[in-house]
Amino acid sequence: MSTWLVCQALPGYSQDTLVHRSLDYYLDQGLANSPLLKENSNAITLNRFDSLINVAINKPYVQAIGQYLYAPAGTNWGYDQNTTNGGQYTGLIQANRNLLYRRNLRIQNNLNAALRDSVVNTIHINQNDLQKSIIDLYLTAYQDYQQMVIFGDLYQILTRQNDVLKELLRKALFNQSDYLAFRVDWQQSEVNYEAAKVQFLQDLLLLNTLCNIPETGLVRLEKPALSPLARFTLDNNPYLLRFRYDSVIVERNRRVIDIFYRPSLDVVVNAGTNAISSDLIARRIGYSVGLNFTMPIYNGNQRRLQYQKLDVAQLTIRNYRNQYINRFNLQLRTVNEQLRVNQNLVSLTEKQNTDVENLLTISQTRLYRGDISAIDYLLIVQRYLNIKLALNQLNIQRQRFISTFNYRNF
Repeated sequence: MSTWLVCQALPGYSQDTLVHRSLDYYLDQGLANSPLLKENSNAITLNRFDSLINVAINKPYVQAIGQYLYAPAGTNWGYDQNTTNGGQYTGLIQANRNLLYRRNLRIQNNLNAALRDSVVNTIHINQNDLQKSIIDLYLTAYQDYQQMVIFGDLYQILTRQNDVLKELLRKALFNQSDYLAFRVDWQQSEVNYEAAKVQFLQDLLLLNTLCNIPETGLVRLEKPALSPLARFTLDNNPYLLRFRYDSVIVERNRRVIDIFYRPSLDVVVNAGTNAISSDLIARRIGYSVGLNFTMPIYNGNQRRLQYQKLDVAQLTIRNYRNQYINRFNLQLRTVNEQLRVNQNLVSLTEKQNTDVENLLTISQTRLYRGDISAIDYLLIVQRYLNIKLALNQLNIQRQRFISTFNYRNF
């Protein structure tokens, strides 16, 4: 990038004051500042709390129980004393514990473990999605940046030629109409440069916004150098693994349903006072120990219906999994073909670029000697500009294809 271009890019900036920014910088900032990834990280913490809550739920449950009941009765009114005893005065500390809790706790913890694995896998997916978005915006901004450089370099070339042609025109060695045609294209090149600069700053702001970077100034972007990653197996692909985790979660939810249909045996221990008269409270202090056993027998076949719902969920997961595999293979084949075609186009365009640069150099000399008209020369300039822009577009297109390949092949 020429010193002139950098100095013209933003008032008050010189080549040394422009900050260099690489793709890695934006990837690091974007991943570090992403609220979505932070939320995913918090979800792992919440999952750990859920596991601790499951353990706490299955520990002994201790509670204080108090009751004051007074039921007066007369000859022809009041509750039956055989029912109320005239009152009830209770103050107990009671503890309950399910003696068959271990299997239930294991089932609940297995479900939490599957949910945690799913969250970790989701983090990998969200990281990859965010990286793809950042890379796409960076490539767009870099294409704008290179386009700004191309227009700026062309304007610089035409500016130097304008000084020469004005001197030739003053000496009557150059046609005035040809000079005016040249001047129009020279002025248009400045307009193109300014428009490219505005577009670059606009896309750079979008990139900064995506990465949560509080910057609005011009920077100098470094050339991206993405390369295709080695082919991974689908077994390691987080986008496919999510279906496996979803399936595991469904099956472990099936085991959670079973908890409600298993026998329950609870031991109950309490101690305190339990009396029917306030005068007897001090003499009715004691304790009790008991067992509560429950065994579900029939509830309208609800478990079978819940199982059927989970079967439908499994079928849905399988359908999406098969669709993903088909799309994955098709997309990889497509992007590989796109890379092959792009490479051929880049090679051809680079040869054209070399030829048009040589042609432009020769044509400049012929223009100064009057061997070629300004119109013909400007046609060569336009061809030079088109090839430069096309080569820039093809190079960025190749980087996009590689980005897509790496994204799908994650």
